[in-house]
Amino acid sequence: MIKITDKAFRYTPSHETNLRKKFRKLRQEQQAAEARKVVETAPSGSVVPIMARRSVPNV
Repeated sequence: MIKITDKAFRYTPSHETNLRKKFRKLRQEQQAAEARKVVETAPSGSVVPIMARRSVPNV
């Protein structure tokens, strides 16, 4: 983390920030990370059963 006393620190005035945009970006990154986590934990080559329809007997 950059400290205020560090020469690399650059102050950004509050009127030049957009918190909605920043938090939207953070939420999107978190959701993408969760999606990657789900994909990584899903078993590869998994088989999903297909439910067969029952035929109605002709009366």
